[in-house]
Amino acid sequence: MKIFNTTTIAVALLLFGLGVNESHAISANETLRGEVTEATSGEPIPGASVLIQELNRGVAADADGQFEFQDLPHGTYTLSVRAVGFRVVLREVNHPVDGNITVELQAEVLRGEEVIVTSSPLGRSIQYQPAQALNREMLQQKAAPSLGEILDGNPGVSTRSFGSAPSRPVIRGLDGDRVLVLQNGERMGDLSGTAVDHAISLDPLSMDRVEVIRGPASLLYGSSAIGGVVNLFSNDMPREWDGGSSGTLASHVASVNDMGAGLARFQQGWDSFAVTGRMIYRDGGDIRTPEGRLPDTSVNNFSYGAGMGYRAGNFETGLSISGMDYTYGLPEAIDDPNEDVEIRMNRTNIQSVSTLNMDRFFELAELRIQISDYAHDEFESEINPDGSVDEDLEISFNQQTVSSSLLLRHRPFGRFEGALGFSMNYSQLAVGGGEALTPDADSYFLAGYFYEEIRLNSRFNIKTGARLEFKETFVNTNELFTDPGEFEDRSDLIFSGAIGLNYSPNRNWEAGFQIARAFRTPGIEELYSNAPHLAAGSFDIGDPSLDNEISLGTDLFLKYRSNRIYSELSLYVNRMNNFINFSPTGEIHGPSGLPVFEYGSTDALLYGFEFQTDIAFTEQLRAGVGFDYVRGRERIGKQNDLPFIPPFRTHLSMMYDTGNWWAGPRLRIANSQNRVAPNEEPTNGYLLVGMDAGYRFGHGVSFTLRVDNLLNESYRDHLSRVEDRNNPMPARNINAMLRWEF
Repeated sequence: MKIFNTTTIAVALLLFGLGVNESHAISANETLRGEVTEATSGEPIPGASVLIQELNRGVAADADGQFEFQDLPHGTYTLSVRAVGFRVVLREVNHPVDGNITVELQAEVLRGEEVIVTSSPLGRSIQYQPAQALNREMLQQKAAPSLGEILDGNPGVSTRSFGSAPSRPVIRGLDGDRVLVLQNGERMGDLSGTAVDHAISLDPLSMDRVEVIRGPASLLYGSSAIGGVVNLFSNDMPREWDGGSSGTLASHVASVNDMGAGLARFQQGWDSFAVTGRMIYRDGGDIRTPEGRLPDTSVNNFSYGAGMGYRAGNFETGLSISGMDYTYGLPEAIDDPNEDVEIRMNRTNIQSVSTLNMDRFFELAELRIQISDYAHDEFESEINPDGSVDEDLEISFNQQTVSSSLLLRHRPFGRFEGALGFSMNYSQLAVGGGEALTPDADSYFLAGYFYEEIRLNSRFNIKTGARLEFKETFVNTNELFTDPGEFEDRSDLIFSGAIGLNYSPNRNWEAGFQIARAFRTPGIEELYSNAPHLAAGSFDIGDPSLDNEISLGTDLFLKYRSNRIYSELSLYVNRMNNFINFSPTGEIHGPSGLPVFEYGSTDALLYGFEFQTDIAFTEQLRAGVGFDYVRGRERIGKQNDLPFIPPFRTHLSMMYDTGNWWAGPRLRIANSQNRVAPNEEPTNGYLLVGMDAGYRFGHGVSFTLRVDNLLNESYRDHLSRVEDRNNPMPARNINAMLRWEF
């Protein structure tokens, strides 16, 4: 019923919007003629697609680049003009016009250069390690209730699975606290990286853009960026705006768990001031598998965001507040229908970003401040024979975090262009409940870095930088950890650095190389856990003697881009000292009945590759193929394989896109994973068939349809944390999303 209500309201609003915008004069009909040319040379572009968005009428330009729309009513129209190898142009036309109109297209490669701000403080498209970005339309096509599910299948990115809600990205076999998740460039202040049952505290519908950096990024972001960075951008704080009002309405439904979700967003802008606000509601039941329901995997959340922006001359600033209340089940005790495990999480976040452009040596200053108040409780519920329910609070977490970053970018001098950065973070963690997992902890870090790019000539660029970070952790007693003599405070002074080379001999080829020293400090749960973690289905034992992880990572990538082909090959080696393992011992903890997992330390080596290529056979038809592989093993002793390393994967896809509708199949082939750690079970390979389709209605309205596991394959994923992977992954799933940008 909730799904019906969410979807019905959204559809009604969309249809109402369509109705009120259909206002074109019909006083006379005439022919609209024009031509499509290349902007630089003026040469015609045969076969270019020209679409009138308001009427959903389209034509193709002839061999001379000419097009015409006959019997067209007078009015104002928006022409969408596109051709393979050129940027899409939107052109407003008041019909009738005198003579022919000319639309000029700028040449562009199949996948054009874009600035990925997460990988560089300079805002340049030059890269030294693999990175990618997902825009709003791509996020809509991959719509899912969690970030891990959205990114799964991108080059080098898989997802750990413990039900839908806590799915989190795994980059090149590195998981948890080794993959740093940011919100608008700042640490989120949640606990999603500390355990497999903890979810990321931001709903995917609030994300306008996601950037993924594969490989070490500690130079810019410090601890937890040893494996990669995922930066989530939301529009809760207006950064760019036009005068007037705008907004978004969206609805998302999924069949695999009877889920419905809705988004409403509105923004009002003036010359110097803007305000915005949004609300999101999501509700879903237990996940279906080919062998039945997977109990305790339901989700329910409500989130909101509001903010304001101000600009005057060279100064811009903004402030936002966002929050999320999230309740989700965990499939820990799936064999006992009378026992449920549930997490109830909430987070309130305040963020501010201010920028000042200056006519001095430092040409730009940017200050970011974020305050986060996060809490979650893990409850166990048991149904008694008389029908009554006993509910126990097993573990509670409360964390308050303050973080801030200052970036000073200096103007180019000679061949040098770069920036200085300073950052701080302070957090207080309190752990309670009947089975508190760790003692309490207060921690902070202070860091400074420099980053320089040196342009040797038109083909070669060098990146170099270094970061110095001081971190202290103070361990405190709580209700279950009462002896202060069992704990030691920690202080660390850590250096990280990177040097890279970018080579671009022409507009088609680009190569990048980076060597980076990165680090990660162990978390409080890795040091001092000694309790059952019911929500994660394990008895966790920490090790207070763990040292900092130190990584020496090497990345090499090669890209080829033309009007019809985009290809990228990435190779990497990551040599890690004091790698912290979280491995099953093969034992069962008697009182709790949970398998025992221990944190330990070893030296490790991870290496692998990613390859992807996209080919445009025609203006409408494209195909893609991709492979990724990672091998992880110890470097000492028996050189055992590391746990939870994804298998070799192959991705195949094809898409036919006319400009107003698209459709195409995709395949995922996962090999068996037999290189497993001691006491870890291997998994078989599998083949998944999927399909994507959609329609652009005009007026900012679009509809997407995605079918996953089309053949309802029963398979086990190697990164699943559900009862040692004994339960299958989700069954056939139909995702549909309707979105209206107005």
